[in-house]
Amino acid sequence: MPSIGEQKDFVQRYFELEKSTHSISTELDRQLALVKELRQAYLREAMQGKLTLQNPSDESAAFLLEKIKAEKEKFVAEKKIKRVKALPPLTAEEIPFGIPSNWIWCRLGEISNSMSTGPFGTMLHQSDYVREGTPLINPMNIVNGKIVPSEKMVVSEATKQRLSSYQLEEGDVVIARRGEMGRCAVVTETETGWICGTGSFFISLSSLINREYFVKVFSSGYSRSYLSGFSVGETMDNLNHRILNSYPLPLPPLAEQERIVAKLEELIKSCDELEANVRESMANADRLLQTALKEALEPKEA
Repeated sequence: MPSIGEQKDFVQRYFELEKSTHSISTELDRQLALVKELRQAYLREAMQGKLTLQNPSDESAAFLLEKIKAEKEKFVAEKKIKRVKALPPLTAEEIPFGIPSNWIWCRLGEISNSMSTGPFGTMLHQSDYVREGTPLINPMNIVNGKIVPSEKMVVSEATKQRLSSYQLEEGDVVIARRGEMGRCAVVTETETGWICGTGSFFISLSSLINREYFVKVFSSGYSRSYLSGFSVGETMDNLNHRILNSYPLPLPPLAEQERIVAKLEELIKSCDELEANVRESMANADRLLQTALKEALEPKEA
């Protein structure tokens, strides 16, 4: 049993170490926030055409949009998709920032071939969930632009067939319909055949749109702010078809979309490495405090 003097000395040293650790943690939290801001700054510059050098030889986005419209008309004629009501042109008030001259502002409904909501909640019951089967994709399964399945949200083959119209195809984009706005992910070969959940949309974009470009734009601060401002629901933000169809986004030429994605992936990777280093420093600071506490409490040899 340590003496009163030793106990007081330990308490004093521990409080000083804890204060120092808290100061370090506060600084590291600030650094994490700065990394988050840096990611958004890169996205913002990308959407404004400031992240990459514009190539004058690129086919203009206005011409690209005409090709997308022609593609949709072809699919309508082949009865692959349904004709939808034309969307109103964007007004000056709807355009939040400037873009390069060979880009164009458009609405999401103009570049998508179809847009569907997941099944109603009444179409799924507790008894439909099994231990092994086909995953459902709800908002909780969309994490940092990727699809992360849950073992608890899996349905049987019979349920999968019953919900066949909600099965996802490679290249579809899944969008969270409720909660935090801006969450979305591209369906890869791995997720083909999985089921869109009740809390999500799935969109089939034109083949002339780079999916990763769209996901990066849709997850930006601009998009989150726009979608939150127009979403509905008293207790939780919710999207609907009208909001999504009307959503304005900057459309670069296809070659520029690809350059933006490549540059962003390079920069975001650097941000991820910075964040990993900061989190490792946070873990080290916590380990230092725990080690000091352990050593202080261990009995001293006589």
